[in-house]
Amino acid sequence: MSMQAKYLKKALLANQYKIERAEKSKNWIGRNKVKVILFGIFMSVVGPVYTHEPDGLHRREAVKAVDVSDFGHMGTAIAFAIFYTLAFLVAYFVWKYQDAKQIRQLKEHRIQLKEQLTSIQQV
Repeated sequence: MSMQAKYLKKALLANQYKIERAEKSKNWIGRNKVKVILFGIFMSVVGPVYTHEPDGLHRREAVKAVDVSDFGHMGTAIAFAIFYTLAFLVAYFVWKYQDAKQIRQLKEHRIQLKEQLTSIQQV
């Protein structure tokens, strides 16, 4: 067995592990629905009243989202919830597309490696 065939077999095995790992890690938001929803509720309630210490350079005093908003606490919390929902919907579809693309590319690479290995073994 030539060195190139050994290299291709190792590359094929590594590719298979990458495919398995990508298959296991896809759909993160779907697997963690409860955590994502609870974090969204937490951010919607705490986000409008959250503030940090003023830094003295850019802000003289700390500003809350409720103070800037014309909606009050409930309206600002609803706005936070809508923004959070839209952000995670976009993230869900983008990550779903990226995961599918990565798996497809890995499978195409596996086919190329198998073709190269069979051509080497025939010679």
